[in-house]
Amino acid sequence: MTVRTLYFDESGYTGYNLLDSAQPVFAISSADISNDAAEAILRESFPSYRGVEFKFSNIWRTNARSGLLTFARHLEPFADTAFTYMIDKRFGVLTKIVDFLIEPLVTNGGYDFYADGFCWKYCNYIHYGLTEFAPPELLDRLLTIYQDFSRNPTPQTLAVLQSQLRLIAQSLEEPVQIFIGQMADGAEAFEHFTDLETFKSSNELHTTSMVAIISHWRQRHSEDFAVVHDASSTFLRQRRMWKNITSPNVPEQIHRGGDGSETPFPLRVVSTEAADSKDHFAIQFCDVLAGLCVKHFGSSANDPDRAFLDEVIQAGLGTLSYNGIRPSTIFPDQIPPRPLSGPDVVDQLAMLIRDSERRRS
Repeated sequence: MTVRTLYFDESGYTGYNLLDSAQPVFAISSADISNDAAEAILRESFPSYRGVEFKFSNIWRTNARSGLLTFARHLEPFADTAFTYMIDKRFGVLTKIVDFLIEPLVTNGGYDFYADGFCWKYCNYIHYGLTEFAPPELLDRLLTIYQDFSRNPTPQTLAVLQSQLRLIAQSLEEPVQIFIGQMADGAEAFEHFTDLETFKSSNELHTTSMVAIISHWRQRHSEDFAVVHDASSTFLRQRRMWKNITSPNVPEQIHRGGDGSETPFPLRVVSTEAADSKDHFAIQFCDVLAGLCVKHFGSSANDPDRAFLDEVIQAGLGTLSYNGIRPSTIFPDQIPPRPLSGPDVVDQLAMLIRDSERRRS
């Protein structure tokens, strides 16, 4: 079996501060591209660049920025061999609220919260309700109080989360009251479903994104994958989880994702290497691509750079594939979701990780 080498790099990481207004989007770009091809594209696109390596942050701040149009014109042939996963951080925090506060109650009630992409659709539904039918500051308040708890989960911060969510719910009217009421109920029942002492921060982005990206590649290709990522980044902070999920010893199965997609397991990752980006033009290619995507998805219609970014999209950036976590207007087909008939996707993944950990031990 041939091995397909995939290169990765990120942009927009601000640690566990997911409400950083200066950097609202996080992205990881991946590409099946040789170092020679990447070098040729980068040197032709930025002929006057004098940095030690091609970095989007440096390119954007200098006269080399105009070369991003040339870079984008090279992208069309990579429509099927480059893929970016991006996260709107604010919406990402909202999905965590739904995952940790609402989902346990719904699942405990006998419903499959993740079937047919219900969780993602319900997050869209809540986001739409909060932005269209509630005071503009409400969403900001919800995200802030959950972040305060998730970054420092203690009995004291949990008590604050519980009281504030209940007060907010009592101050609202339909249609948004039901959403906040569900969050308040979930916060009050939090320790029934989750051990607070072992609760890990729900602000991790890298491993979730990497699994989503490799799932994208696995859905489309049957080869083994060699993963090469930038050693200077904080990729795979949860490396042990990554190794368990990508273990070649995982039994053959179809895993259904939270968005309703299906991925064959094992994921066929045969190696994961942290490499110095200065030695790999393919990683630098992904750095520029990820930076462009963060700029594009993080800018508003009245951003002074919007016109230039639209040119970049037209030049070729728009031909590439991407996915991720950001709000849309795709809502649930039915509420409540369909009845639970066995382990849901989260339980299936948890069992996969436990079995893999047991085999490793």
